[in-house]
Amino acid sequence: MKTSLRTRNGMPCPYQESDDGPLEGPVDLSRLTARERQVLLLLGGGPSNGELSRRLRISERTVKAHISRILIKTGQSTRLQAAMVSALHHDQLCPSPDCRWSLAAGSPPHDPGADEVSAA
Repeated sequence: MKTSLRTRNGMPCPYQESDDGPLEGPVDLSRLTARERQVLLLLGGGPSNGELSRRLRISERTVKAHISRILIKTGQSTRLQAAMVSALHHDQLCPSPDCRWSLAAGSPPHDPGADEVSAA
């Protein structure tokens, strides 16, 4: 019989009652192209396809295609799962060593979409 662990607020952890966690198994990011990595990184912030389209200066249809390939290559089934992958693996996705979202505390802000926009 499983023992239910309590969190600080006294509620049991929902993952203790099942064999599934928020993400199943390791995530392989090595198969992603540079653009797919950029889309996945930005996806972690929760933007809509339209917002991603404007930010990256590509069509919404292209954004959807990138997201579909990201889901396949990372083994995720939903956009939400991909966003979680983005948040959990930010340090592996972000090319900037001084990104404010990296695990290193006190780093200056960095916009992962700025490199692409400034290069256009």
